[in-house]
Amino acid sequence: MYKTFVVVAALAVGGNAFAQRDPMEASADAQAASMAPGAKRVMDYFKGADKKTDYSILLEAGKCYWWTAAVTPGVKKIALYLWAPGAGVFTPRLTDAKSTNGTVTMAHCPSQSGMHKFQAKLEGSGMYTVGLYAKEAPQQAAAPAPAPAPVAVEKTPDLGPLCDKTASGAAPGAKRQGEFFDGKGGSIGHKDRADYSIAMDGGKCYWIVGCGEPGEVKALSLYLWGPNNKRITEAKPDSPNVMVGHCAQMTGMYKVQSVVAGGSGHYKVGIYVK
Repeated sequence: MYKTFVVVAALAVGGNAFAQRDPMEASADAQAASMAPGAKRVMDYFKGADKKTDYSILLEAGKCYWWTAAVTPGVKKIALYLWAPGAGVFTPRLTDAKSTNGTVTMAHCPSQSGMHKFQAKLEGSGMYTVGLYAKEAPQQAAAPAPAPAPVAVEKTPDLGPLCDKTASGAAPGAKRQGEFFDGKGGSIGHKDRADYSIAMDGGKCYWIVGCGEPGEVKALSLYLWGPNNKRITEAKPDSPNVMVGHCAQMTGMYKVQSVVAGGSGHYKVGIYVK
């Protein structure tokens, strides 16, 4: 079934109440708090159960927006897509985000104000809740310094400290941005993919570090796209630990994708900046 909704954003929402919360609303708010500290929800939650639903929403230039989605257990996969104002049938998307782990975040800083179209698409049977959050876009910074070369570290079963130690060796003084992204690979032969949206400030350098479960994750890969949805860099080692670095020339929303290319097991992805 296919439905279309038109929503005009009223860009003012009060604080969030956490007592007796709808669990999917609470999950969407928690994702936004982790990925976009300081962002505020700008309208009511989008809820549905149809396989594909289009929404038209007013976005303002000079702001950055995050869409965070949560689903009920029967949903196998959720995907979010975004198009610019006036987009036609064959117009490329501005950005997208897809996930099989029950939650997903999509982000974008529009260059023009207007009615944008975003789409929620499900595989499986169940319901979804999407929250939309916004805050002022970051200011452009000065040109960055070159990124230090990565430094190898010893493996440890405790994945969070392993990622922190890897980042401190490759980029002394860099600070982790937000919480770790958690993931889990499937059975052998199944490539588990997860997308994450992160805000990068022009003039700063970023290190994206992935740490797989020793003895379980055989190969973990990372990919990075820019605000223009074009691939910037990637790393595909034959090991459970991986890192990519990028010094942002452009302020905006970047997309990271993690792929378990071999084995199965848990992993973490951390974003570090200086």
